[in-house]
Amino acid sequence: MSRETELTVPDLPRNGRLAGRTAIVTGAGSSGALAGTGAAMAILFASEGAQVLIVDVERARAEHTLRAVRAVGGTADLAVADITDPAMCQRAADLALERFGSVDILVNNAAIAPDERANTDELWQRVVDINLRGAKLMCDAAIPHMRSAGGGSIVMIGSIAGMRGGGGIAYSAAKAGMVGMAKAMAFTYGRDGIRANTVAPGHVAIPMGLGYSGGGWDGEVNAREMRAQAGLTGTEGSGWDVAYTALFFASDESRYVTAATIAVDAGTTEVMPIVMHPYLAGSVGPGNGHSA
Repeated sequence: MSRETELTVPDLPRNGRLAGRTAIVTGAGSSGALAGTGAAMAILFASEGAQVLIVDVERARAEHTLRAVRAVGGTADLAVADITDPAMCQRAADLALERFGSVDILVNNAAIAPDERANTDELWQRVVDINLRGAKLMCDAAIPHMRSAGGGSIVMIGSIAGMRGGGGIAYSAAKAGMVGMAKAMAFTYGRDGIRANTVAPGHVAIPMGLGYSGGGWDGEVNAREMRAQAGLTGTEGSGWDVAYTALFFASDESRYVTAATIAVDAGTTEVMPIVMHPYLAGSVGPGNGHSA
């Protein structure tokens, strides 16, 4: 594989915030130079000392991220798994335990965001199965290992679409379900030393989000400019912004934080339902809508 297709990785901290921990990150595969949220978390967690199990449905994508983790000096392995299959989820969790000796962190990141204009029952079921049920199955597999070790941290990667709508119906419903599931798991397993929190990304530049169309978002260049204008800072977020927030939830720095949701969206969810930027309203630049 040529150097040009390897992941672009920024300078990363090496403070040992996750030293001695094992993290499972689903949907952590990648291809090309742009890191999605899963790949960014796997690389950042490894940089901070975690042993990482990269879980993805495609081996080539998992291997692509694995090379990037090893390039920064991190320790990782991979598991090829369809997270809608309970047996595969269990094998992934067991592999992390066997390979690294513990399961301390679970990041439920795997997701799809298809065009939902067809609005079929089959599409609904597929989105919910992967985005919501898959997270539940991974929790079912990992939590017993966490409980036996005295605790752990579960991080759900939701979306601002699950907080205020604006995405596809199935996608928004599944992401809202992740928030509710994190809160319920925090309540259920808190006395076992297990925390559960949600990171809700907004308009960040990741491979999955570059294909949005409609509402003025058609074309990657225009979509990225629209995304930058969607928040209060006028800048575009990335998978690394999501990864750093997940790192906080995974680390002991958030030991007294559970059942919480942090939106990584440059303030979009706080003001956009009330005030829409002129750019998105259509008075400036192309397009007259926005997507969450």
